[in-house]
Amino acid sequence: MSLVEPILTKQEIAELLAAIKAGKIPADLIESSQPWPMRQNMPASRLDLFTVYERIRTSGELRIPNLDIILDNFSRRLSTSLTNIMLRNFVIERVETTTTIFQQSLADLNNQGAVGVYSTSPLKHGCLFHFDTLMAFTLLEIMLGSSHSNESLAFNRNLTTIELSLLKTIMLDICNEFTNAMRPVADIQVMLSKMENNFRLVNIVDPETEVLVTRFNIRLGNELCGQMQHIIPYPTLEPLRERFKALVTIVQGTNTWTNQLVHEALAMDSLVIARSGHINMTIRKVLNLQPGDIIDLQYNPDQPLTILIEDQPIFQAVAGERNGKKAFHVTGRHSNRVGGIHGNT
Repeated sequence: MSLVEPILTKQEIAELLAAIKAGKIPADLIESSQPWPMRQNMPASRLDLFTVYERIRTSGELRIPNLDIILDNFSRRLSTSLTNIMLRNFVIERVETTTTIFQQSLADLNNQGAVGVYSTSPLKHGCLFHFDTLMAFTLLEIMLGSSHSNESLAFNRNLTTIELSLLKTIMLDICNEFTNAMRPVADIQVMLSKMENNFRLVNIVDPETEVLVTRFNIRLGNELCGQMQHIIPYPTLEPLRERFKALVTIVQGTNTWTNQLVHEALAMDSLVIARSGHINMTIRKVLNLQPGDIIDLQYNPDQPLTILIEDQPIFQAVAGERNGKKAFHVTGRHSNRVGGIHGNT
C-alpha cells in the first residue's frame, strides 16, 4: 500500500506563493536535489516583539482615541475660568499625554505642590489633578494681593493647610470644567473628594495600575508660571473607548453653527409686504393731508408688485385672489430694473 502525500490547503498554498514572491523561499531549491537550508535563529532584538506595545505605552493618546480633543477642550475652558477668577490673563496649554503605573506617577511628583483627588461618578477610580510648586505659589500670591509682576517664587517647602484651603477654589472650578469637557463622551459628575500635600496618603487604585498622565503648561501673560498634571487610571476611561472613537462625529454634529443657525432661522417670524408703489413725501405734506385727498403712486397695474421681507425687496409677484381672499403669485426674484417702476427700492 503506497503512502498518500498530504494535499496543501488553499491558505497554505497562498502563504507559500507569497513567501516565494517575497524571496523568503528560493524558487531554485524546489527542483534542486540540494537539501533545504537549516532555519536560522533570529536574535530576539531583531524580532522586536514589543515594538507596538511600547509605542502605545509611551503615548496615552493612542490608548484612548480622540482623548486629545477632550483635554484640549478642558484646557481652553479652564483658561477662561482661571482668567475670570484671578483677573489675570492665564493660558493653559496641553503638552503631552503619556502612560505609566500609578505608583510611578506619584513618585514623579516628588511630593511637591498640591494634589486634588476627584471622583468621577459613575466611572470607577476617579482621577487626580496636581499643581506643581511654582503654579501653586503663583496662584497664592495673586490671591493674597501680590503686585502685577509675572515673576513668582517657587518656595522649596510643602504647602500648609491654610494654603491648600485657598487653592480649593481653583480645585473646585476644575470639577465644572472637566465635567463640561467630558459631556460629548459621557455624562459624569466630577467632585473634589480631598486635597493633599502628602502624596503618600493618595490612593485611588492599585500601585501597578496603568494610568494616563497629561501635562499642561500654565502661562501668566507670556511667562511660564507652572505646570499642572492630570492623572487618570486607564481602566476608568477604557469602558468609554468606543464613545471616544465616535467623538469626531459627535462634535461635528453638535457644534455645527451653520446648521444650528439655519434651523433657528427657519422658525423665525418675518414681515412680508406686497408693495404696489412708493413715493417720498415731506413731513409738511403729510401733516397737510385732508380726507378725500388723492395720492398718486405712479402705479402701473400691468407691472408686478414688489415683495419686501423685513424692508428688503426680494421677489416680484402678480396680485390676485384665492378662495375669496387677496393673494399674490411670486413670479421671480426682484431686480432694480423692474422694481424701479414703483419708485426707489
